[in-house]
Amino acid sequence: MMDPYRELLTLLREEKEPLTPERKVREFQESIQRAANGDETTVSGFLILRKPPNAPNDAAYYLLSPISPSELSSTPPGSLRAYVALRIDEKSRIAGGFLSGSYVEVRGIVDAYPWGNMRMIHVTSLRSISYADYWKRYREMVLKPEEVEDLISGSIYASRDFQLGLIYGLYGSPQVLESPRVWGEGYEFSVLGYKGRENGVITLWRILKFLHSLLPDELRFRKEGREKLVDEFLDLDFTFFNPNNTPLRYYVPSSPVKISKAAENAILQKKTVGLLSLPKRAHPLDDIIGRAETPFVFIPGEDERPYLEREETLQRYIQNLIVTVFLERERVSAISASKGIGEAFRRSFEEWLMEKREEYGWKFDLLTIPGGVFDVGTRYELSLRLLGSIARLEGKAKKSHIKTVRLMNDEILNDWMAVLSSLPQSEVQRLLRNYRGYIPPDKRVAKALEVFRDIESTTLGGDVSRAEFEEALVRAGFDREAAVETVQRLISEGYLYEPIAGKLRLVR
Repeated sequence: MMDPYRELLTLLREEKEPLTPERKVREFQESIQRAANGDETTVSGFLILRKPPNAPNDAAYYLLSPISPSELSSTPPGSLRAYVALRIDEKSRIAGGFLSGSYVEVRGIVDAYPWGNMRMIHVTSLRSISYADYWKRYREMVLKPEEVEDLISGSIYASRDFQLGLIYGLYGSPQVLESPRVWGEGYEFSVLGYKGRENGVITLWRILKFLHSLLPDELRFRKEGREKLVDEFLDLDFTFFNPNNTPLRYYVPSSPVKISKAAENAILQKKTVGLLSLPKRAHPLDDIIGRAETPFVFIPGEDERPYLEREETLQRYIQNLIVTVFLERERVSAISASKGIGEAFRRSFEEWLMEKREEYGWKFDLLTIPGGVFDVGTRYELSLRLLGSIARLEGKAKKSHIKTVRLMNDEILNDWMAVLSSLPQSEVQRLLRNYRGYIPPDKRVAKALEVFRDIESTTLGGDVSRAEFEEALVRAGFDREAAVETVQRLISEGYLYEPIAGKLRLVR
């Protein structure tokens, strides 16, 4: 029996009208048909650089569609479609260049067109606008945060952490203002196997593949190309280019065992959202997992096997979800590491690192090897980006989100501690040798270097003031004199250097 609260949310959600291509076409057609000949109008749509039927020879004539190329392609034969003819002459003001499929804003005078009941616009101005505007114009169809959570959790049965990680991934990640990395708005939701090909990992890949198939082609990561469409009613064939000029795209591998090289590069550079469920054994030095905001491990016995619960509901409201993502992406476009909530997050992350070192000791240190899944510098920025994704879901960044990120990192760390325990002893020894290559043999000096790495990880730029480092050593149990001496020793032994007076940097 469904929980009463869940049932109420379901009823509330189902009262909201789903956004569909049919609704978009109907609204566009009504607005065009209402206009009288001679009325001024402003409309937006997708430009089709193809002559409409029966076009005169007195000007250039093209078509405008209210729905995107992929929606046109997937519209069943006989479904309602609406085109308007565009008449462009020497008086029309054209801003920028266009490809067939570009999303544009048209201003002009409405008139009749000499073919059926098609209307025409004498174009006075034509300009390219963002593909994001196509979705943002339907802001009345936006979902509330709790509706988004209920849509995903009610449609996809999986552990709560997996559900949340997927939701955050759908929103992408805002860029960190102070970051020297040239990362985009991508996000990586990854799930690896505990020992290999767990059935749950394969099942999750199928679920992600289904979700990906619901997205318009414009939002799927693929090599750029052109698409062809034949409209039997107009007896015309169209060629389209991808109009998506935003950085928001999603990728799910076509096979669970292979990621394309182009997609891998885009995911690592945060130029696309990677939704990955990979049936291979988790390893802390896996290249792609080290850049994941939420690098989960599917552990049988702890994680229940996922399955699709209400796929038809997800299918119905996927366009409402896209509208929501584009609107919230605009609201939280970037996040600062040094202002507002960013400063509090930095302190929380440093405390979390010290707490986990105390709790797990050398096992935690193995995961923080440069390039590893918890490489402290990379994990800090990834955690800050995760904070931004949560802020997009909620509409703004809140202090409570710091705790949410901390709890998520706890769960992810628990997964990876289980992975370490499952590795052969020879592999653990190899990781230990790798780790020892980064630290001094003296335990006190090694501890001081770990403290420095923790502070340095949250600076993004890499500079740590000598005074801040000495204060951190005192808090870590060093007396004042020993702290000063240890800092000098780290410099003299080549672990740190001082590019300018009073500033320290790690020797990589």
